[in-house]
Amino acid sequence: MRSKIFKTLSLLILGIIFGAASTNIYMGMQLDYLSLTNKSLQESLAEAERQLQSLKESTEIKNRYSITSFDIFPLLDSREGLTDYDQLTLEYEVDKKVKEWLTPLIGKNISEVDALLVPRIVDSRDVEANGNTYRLRTYLVVINKKTSVYIKASLIKSSKKE
Repeated sequence: MRSKIFKTLSLLILGIIFGAASTNIYMGMQLDYLSLTNKSLQESLAEAERQLQSLKESTEIKNRYSITSFDIFPLLDSREGLTDYDQLTLEYEVDKKVKEWLTPLIGKNISEVDALLVPRIVDSRDVEANGNTYRLRTYLVVINKKTSVYIKASLIKSSKKE
């Protein structure tokens, strides 16, 4: 009876050893496959990063002569009856509206932008600030990477009753 127990126990231990060995071989093959796949993906990533860098450099060269932003400089025809708060509110509203109107020009090549395009977009437009309505008129446009637009705002409708 003892020999039967030893025989069964030895077969169980032998089965565990063969199972562990086969699992080890299988996992080793999987590890080799995953290592090769990882190396291949790392090479692909490095190549993609090189391509991305070259694209960024070519885009920077292209965008070197493109409009990137706008500086708006509003000027009031008359400050009579306006508080500092009213003036700041007007400047904020003019800045916000004009940048909104000129947003489609961002990214355009400077040489392709017509110098009269900005005045055509901005001139004779109305902006409301603190209940007052102002008509805008450009008096100077400097087209560059950071385009500057100088604007005169004229009061056309006042909310204050005199």
